[in-house]
Amino acid sequence: MTNSRDPRLHPRWWTLIFIALIVGMVVLVSLLFAGTLKSYVPVTLTSDRAGLVMESGAKVKMRGVEVGRVSQIRSAPDAVRLELEMYPDQTQFIPANVEARIRATTAFGAKYVDLIYPSDPTTQRLSAGAVLRSQNVSVEVNTVFQNLVGVINRIEPAKLNGILTAWADGVRGQGEAIGTATTAANRVLREINPRSETIRQDWQAFRGFNDAYSGAAQDILATLDAASTTSTTITEKAAALDALLLNVIGLSNSGIQLIGPNQQNLIDSINTLRPTTDLLLKYNPTFTCMLVGAHWLLENGFYASIGGNGRTAILDAGLMLGDDSYRYPDNLPIVGGKGGPGGKPSCGSLPYVDKNFPVRQLVMNTGFGTGLDVRPNPGIGFPGWANFLPTTRAVPEPPSIRNLEGGPAIGPVPYPGAPPYGAQLYAPDGTPLWPGLPPAPPPGAPREPGPPPPGSEPFIVHSPAQMQPTPAPHIPVPAAPAP
Repeated sequence: MTNSRDPRLHPRWWTLIFIALIVGMVVLVSLLFAGTLKSYVPVTLTSDRAGLVMESGAKVKMRGVEVGRVSQIRSAPDAVRLELEMYPDQTQFIPANVEARIRATTAFGAKYVDLIYPSDPTTQRLSAGAVLRSQNVSVEVNTVFQNLVGVINRIEPAKLNGILTAWADGVRGQGEAIGTATTAANRVLREINPRSETIRQDWQAFRGFNDAYSGAAQDILATLDAASTTSTTITEKAAALDALLLNVIGLSNSGIQLIGPNQQNLIDSINTLRPTTDLLLKYNPTFTCMLVGAHWLLENGFYASIGGNGRTAILDAGLMLGDDSYRYPDNLPIVGGKGGPGGKPSCGSLPYVDKNFPVRQLVMNTGFGTGLDVRPNPGIGFPGWANFLPTTRAVPEPPSIRNLEGGPAIGPVPYPGAPPYGAQLYAPDGTPLWPGLPPAPPPGAPREPGPPPPGSEPFIVHSPAQMQPTPAPHIPVPAAPAP
């Protein structure tokens, strides 16, 4: 007995399996294309509005690279929530403090989410459940048209026609003036065009100006705030300020009454002080050296030399006979001393007192005048006494000066019968007036050979006082004895 059943499948089953396989492949491809089988990192983006062309499936980009997509858009009364699906392999490059904007590819193009990389990114990365806030949404052309239509709907045609008619009447017949103005504007632009680079640089520099004021904005506001406080204080003290102004006016009037009559006296005083101030100005470097040098001297041993404790002083004192009284104009001093090179004021070694030697240059022209003084007669005063205290009484009296010997003491005598100091040695005809003097040389006779005697060189006073000094007399050189 034979089996009539065939072990192979019937062709109908193969057809059914083939159709199911095709359907499964189509579904799989659709799922892969839609990204349903992929895993995403969910992130929420909030915005005031999403735009008219924002749809599900819109791209999410950062620096031009697609990093995710918009999965769903949810509307709310005051905001819009966009559910973003971020690619897991891209979140490691997105910081947690990333910013977002909704932009459009073109004026009429679809919207997309643009992630803005922050200037100070954090170390944390964007994670699931993060909420971002959109900064702005780009303006759409259809929104502009819609707003424009709303504005046009509010314009009344009659009024618009009146405005256009008035404008047309205003420019009618003004063609020449408009042409002249246009030509002048063209000339101005021609002058400005070569300076466009300078204008551009000025605008760039203006940015630095704005940055500087931006940095100082808080200080400026604080100053203005303080100024408001000052204004309030001035307002509260208005009465006191009025009194102050009245007092200042009175003081000014008193000053005018005081200075006005004495104007010439003040001018004369200033002119009189000018020589003194010029002298002080001339010697002002030496004043500085003197003061600094005095301070250096005090700090380098002078205090110790006079006691050092600020209360006592060590002095080497003694009583000596007084010098001859000063006699005018015999003892009128010669003030012609200079200090530095060329006769200019000099500090010498100051402010260092201990470096006074050697002196590099010192111009000296000083003296006691022509009268007998302490130089040839040291330590010898006139025998007598003087009392100047009566001049200090309530009714001043002349001083009491008593000279018992009849004049000042003479100077040292070099030899018996020698002439006194400063006396005339020869008569006008050349006759010696004192014994022991050689005969005077005849006028115009040449000087005897040999070195000139001391004091015979010419004496020129650089800065003379009221009286010129008497040069030393000429002492003739005696002739050599005959062999």
